Amino acid sequence: MRFSKIILALLALAVVAGGAYLWRLPADVGYRFGSRYLGPVALSGLRGTAWEGHADGVSVFGRDLGEVDWHAQKMPLLGGRFVADVRLKGADVDVAGEVERAAGRIEARDLRFSVPAELLAPLFDAGGMKLLGTVSGVVTQAVLAQARLGDVHGNARWSHAGVATDAETRLPDVLAEFASQADGSVAGSVRDDGSGDLAIDGSFTLRIGAFDAQASLSARNGNADVAEMLRHVGEPQPDGSTRLQLHGQNLKVF
Repeated sequence: MRFSKIILALLALAVVAGGAYLWRLPADVGYRFGSRYLGPVALSGLRGTAWEGHADGVSVFGRDLGEVDWHAQKMPLLGGRFVADVRLKGADVDVAGEVERAAGRIEARDLRFSVPAELLAPLFDAGGMKLLGTVSGVVTQAVLAQARLGDVHGNARWSHAGVATDAETRLPDVLAEFASQADGSVAGSVRDDGSGDLAIDGSFTLRIGAFDAQASLSARNGNADVAEMLRHVGEPQPDGSTRLQLHGQNLKVF
């Protein structure tokens, strides 16, 4: 009986010691074991622990975005779920929200972001066109499982919007709302904020490998300069507006 009690005590001590070690697991050690689950995300200059730490550098698809801090919640760890509050901060990038890793999937919740519009250019076949301004908003929910996005809901604002090729064209601020669809795509609506002379009313659909977008463009308050510009864009409509349709490849980075 006494021998069995000793064994149980040693087992309990081993569990406590193992739990203490895992709780203090250095961030760089945890990263070596878990990096294969991060896909295109690479970290450098790690400090702290795997549960509460800091990385001096974070890059996605080879682009440096800044530094990142994370703080894991304790209770979900007891059930085998990693839930952490994450903050990514760079010179022109700011992303913060809750990220969960469990059962072969990654889920983001209330993810607030502000990034240069040009950062999104690799997602589309932009034909050499440069995107100007800043895109900010919130992804209230998104799930990444088996390299596919699902359950996506959110909204965004493209501020100081514009495009540049040989010349630079400025646009009013553009507002978008988006959500996942039953066929696995992400669809949304697009409109201007009402502050400029160009009125925009459109929609878009994103799928793995392709995107479709359409918009009706018109001159607000009969602005003659905008009306003249629209004569050379898209397909003129009987009411004086222009219909613009775009089709192309997207998510080429994957």
